[in-house]
Amino acid sequence: MSSKRVRTHVNPLSITKEFSFEGFDNNKSIFVDVGAYKGEFVDKLSEKFPNCNYIVFEIRRPIADKLREKFAGRDNFVVFDGDAGRNFRAILEPSLKKGVEIKQIFVNFPDPWFKEKHKKRRFINAKFLKSLENWLPNSVEFVFQTDQQFVFDETVELLADNNNFEITKKYNESIHGITTNWEDAKLALNLPIYRMIFKKK
Repeated sequence: MSSKRVRTHVNPLSITKEFSFEGFDNNKSIFVDVGAYKGEFVDKLSEKFPNCNYIVFEIRRPIADKLREKFAGRDNFVVFDGDAGRNFRAILEPSLKKGVEIKQIFVNFPDPWFKEKHKKRRFINAKFLKSLENWLPNSVEFVFQTDQQFVFDETVELLADNNNFEITKKYNESIHGITTNWEDAKLALNLPIYRMIFKKK
């Protein structure tokens, strides 16, 4: 019996499922991984920072279920499926209100949504940035990595057009010395990776 095929591209605007999360049972700092796929990046990250908590987003439920199995038994992990953008505030703000630090939010190699009419489906878009303005602390860093230069350049332009966000660093090295499987495949072909860190002003 063949396994069910999981769609590569999922339109987040078509997913209306909503979640909330009251936070972990401790006040340890949190890392967030948006679009974790197989979870190899956040798994390695947790090895490097074992005393932190991890919120993991994966839009495709079958893959999110595999991540839940992967991280089962780890009380410092929680996995959510569905549209991360729609649920971002409900999942992160309760921890912030308790004084918990969100160290970094990783957006690694997001779906580029090539067509002009589909740009609004990208995770980092004008509407999403606007939704962060009134509650996300300016200390929280977004780490954005892609192998698509046009996506990188357009995201840089998007941030430049927003008076409330700024790029604090563009860099060449793998963040924390940790790579994703996708990144490894691109580097093996000597292809460039485009990286930046941005946050609220």
